[in-house]
Amino acid sequence: MRKQIEILIIFNFLFAFSVLGQGENKFVGLSFGTAIPKTDLEPEYSQPGFQISAFMHFNKNRWLNVGFWISGGEIQAENRQVRFFDQSEFKINDFARTTYQSIHIEPSIHFIKKSNYSIYLSQGFGFSRFTVFDENNFDLANQLDSRSQGEEYANFSLILPTTLNAYYFLENGFGFQLRTGFINPQTDYLDNISAFGNPDNNDNIFILQLSILKQLNFKISKNED
Repeated sequence: MRKQIEILIIFNFLFAFSVLGQGENKFVGLSFGTAIPKTDLEPEYSQPGFQISAFMHFNKNRWLNVGFWISGGEIQAENRQVRFFDQSEFKINDFARTTYQSIHIEPSIHFIKKSNYSIYLSQGFGFSRFTVFDENNFDLANQLDSRSQGEEYANFSLILPTTLNAYYFLENGFGFQLRTGFINPQTDYLDNISAFGNPDNNDNIFILQLSILKQLNFKISKNED
C-alpha cells in the first residue's frame, strides 16, 4: 500500500506542474458543507459536522486539470454504549470532537466539459493536521490512559481525497459547484481510538459541499464542438 501511495504522490506532482505551465484559464472558489465521519465510535456515516474550503482550479486543458485546496472542519463521534475491551485499567473515551485543517492538490479528469459547465472526478493527495478533544475540551492525545499501553499517535496525516464534482458558470463569470466524496485520511485516530476498536481500518470522512465560484479570464464560447 505504501508503494502505491508513493507512486500516486510522484505522479500527482509531475502532472500538477505540467498543467500549471500550460495556460492562465482558472477559477477560484469558496466551499462550505457537511462532513460526516466514520470512526470506531461512529462505525456508520451518521453524525454530520462541517467543512469549509478555499481553492483554485486550473482549467486550461479539455480533459485533465488540477486544483489546490485549503480546508478546515469539525466532526464529532459519540457512542455512550461503547464497550471495547477490559476498561479497568483505562479510561476509554466514548465521545470525541475533532477539528482539522488540510492542504492538498488534486488532479482531475473531466467526463463532460464545456466552456461554462463540467462534470469531473478528482483524486488528490495532501496533508492534514487534526486535534481530538473530549467532552470537556481537553486534548485526548495527551490522555495516555485512554488508549492501549504504549499507544501514541501523531496529529498529522496524509490524505487522499476522492471526489465527484460538477460546476456551472453564469455569463458574468460567477458560478456554482457541487462536490461530494471522501477525504480518505491515512489514520485511525480521528476519534482517539484504534487498538481498542478496529485497528485494521482507517477512519474516514464523507463530504458534501456547495461552492461559489469566480472565473478568471472568463469567456463562454458560443460555438463549441
